[in-house]
Amino acid sequence: MGDTKLLKLMLLAMGLVGVVLIVMPQTVSLFAGEHSWYDLSGGANDLPCEKCHGDIADEMNAPVLVHSGETGYGRMECGYCHRTFKVEQGDTDSTDSRDYYPDINLSLETQYLYTYASGDGTGAEPGKEAHAASTVPCMYCHSGHSNFSHGTGFTAKYCSCHGPDDGGDSYYYHGDRFYTGKSNDDPGDCIKCHSTGPTISIPPAGGFNLTTNPADTGSNAAHKKFVFDAIGTSFMEDANEACIGCHTENQVRIEFNISTGAIFAVNNSYTQTSSYWSVGDITPTNYTTYVEVKN
Repeated sequence: MGDTKLLKLMLLAMGLVGVVLIVMPQTVSLFAGEHSWYDLSGGANDLPCEKCHGDIADEMNAPVLVHSGETGYGRMECGYCHRTFKVEQGDTDSTDSRDYYPDINLSLETQYLYTYASGDGTGAEPGKEAHAASTVPCMYCHSGHSNFSHGTGFTAKYCSCHGPDDGGDSYYYHGDRFYTGKSNDDPGDCIKCHSTGPTISIPPAGGFNLTTNPADTGSNAAHKKFVFDAIGTSFMEDANEACIGCHTENQVRIEFNISTGAIFAVNNSYTQTSSYWSVGDITPTNYTTYVEVKN
């Protein structure tokens, strides 16, 4: 009996050791990961967005699709769109670099230029409209309002009016991270969206009567209702549901309710010499739902 009990205890101990060897590394890894803190002492407070958004990073690194490859994550950073900083409308003071272009239309930008949390302990900004990142409409950049000229004083090499020495991060749309490590006269990443010529331009999403182009009526746009229905919903900003649905790899399930029948109301009127027939009403009937999934 004693040997049997000893054998059972040995087997139990071996099983317990096996469980510990399997579970403990995962437990240690879990708690170690939860308590790995990022160093925020740098001015940019850069944290890896990919830590949670790896799927989006993979899509942005793809060689095709909008904002991918040479026009996407490989050349841009998440913060360029999701950390839009405040900028003020210029007046007439030529000493203020923001005032060189008082005709820039900021009616759309002022709705989505936020103050984010920042700081390293010696001085901190708790954040106001957003903490780390914000969502902005695709039309923020693609409405056609950003087309303007620098005039004859601009060269392809310099973006000196928008550098870090021009008064802080409120002087340029994309925050201090946009210029970290670059000189005041370095065009840096500006040219990734704005090219190197004197005319700054971001391609407008025309064809829906949403841009500043007077000829943009959208009168024949097949997807116009889709876009305006997206604007009317609160799930995402502005028309982003439509933009993301078509221009990214997000799966979209579309249910088409198609009428396969109709009821006609035909009216007859006549006189002593003539008879007239007219269709007073047409009512679709017998709806069938077709499902299409866009991957």
